[in-house]
Amino acid sequence: MPCSLAQYEANVKNAQKSTGPKTAEGKQKSRANSLKHGLTGEGIVIPTEDAAALDLRFAALEDELKPSGTLARQLVGRIALMTIRLDRSAQHEAQAIGHRMRKARAEFDDARSAEMESHYSWIGSEPATNARRLRMTPEGVRRLIDVITDLREDLDHPEGHRWDWARCEQFHHLIGLRRVDVPVSRARALSDAMEGNFRNLNQSDGGDLPLKERQEWARVTLLGLVVEELARLRALQDQFDHEGLELDREGAAHRAMFDASPAATLARKYEAASERSLYRALREFREIQGDVPQIDSAEEVASEPVEEMGSSLSDPGEDIIEESGVDPILETESGPAVESSGKSSPEPQKRPNLQKIKARRKR
Repeated sequence: MPCSLAQYEANVKNAQKSTGPKTAEGKQKSRANSLKHGLTGEGIVIPTEDAAALDLRFAALEDELKPSGTLARQLVGRIALMTIRLDRSAQHEAQAIGHRMRKARAEFDDARSAEMESHYSWIGSEPATNARRLRMTPEGVRRLIDVITDLREDLDHPEGHRWDWARCEQFHHLIGLRRVDVPVSRARALSDAMEGNFRNLNQSDGGDLPLKERQEWARVTLLGLVVEELARLRALQDQFDHEGLELDREGAAHRAMFDASPAATLARKYEAASERSLYRALREFREIQGDVPQIDSAEEVASEPVEEMGSSLSDPGEDIIEESGVDPILETESGPAVESSGKSSPEPQKRPNLQKIKARRKR
């Protein structure tokens, strides 16, 4: 859709306000905007402090290793880069672990509170499940006690009760029920009786009392149910292992020392790759310098003397013949075999197999 002249001029004016950094310092900072840990790549994006450290490291390694040529100097440069990258990996991991440990206890508390708030917010949709889960944690039980305490005050207010169908429904949700459940709950029957509807009560439930007095009886009875629920929740609150929970909270900092997040796992892979690259470059440097002779597997096998390879190229049957005096490539015939000692043996008589002997000689 074409824009008007006024819109075009406004766009040009706004574009002139966002032209990026203009100073050298600002441009240097903008180059590292997307730099997270600097462990990837080939070392092209290096912070200023690492570039200075790289120069010093290369000078120290050059003085120590004394490269004899251009390729050797290049390998020394790569060794220096990999050592700087490993140092950066260790520094990055230490800072990340320290950050996680400092926040571990607060995040532990926040996670428990968030879990409680999630169950409480969904209690209207699934009252049975969420009311049960709220009773499984001290935070959840504390929230239930606070809310039911407010309901009790509304039911027993000095200026007259403030109980209505909404508060009745809320109380049902907190105890894991629905107000419309069938059969009708005791709390709903008493709540309806407070409004003058006694159809869900028995005759024994204040049936002989006048209207106002029976409504008051229903209020007092419902108040007793609320107080009983509060007593059960307080008893449940005392059953929690608070010492164990505090130990879990204190141990959150130690558990934070290992970061299993995808970002941390990837950073450890970069560190391992840098370490492998370091040792590979060091090995290649030593081979070029002559500290370790280069070995070609094909030349090594070709130059190896035949006699040093053992019986792999000789006939294994000859060794057996020398030890036992019997050729293994023989066919069995009936009749006793004669040993070198001249004594008869239960072994059957054997005669040479000419075909196998010829094939052996050809090999």
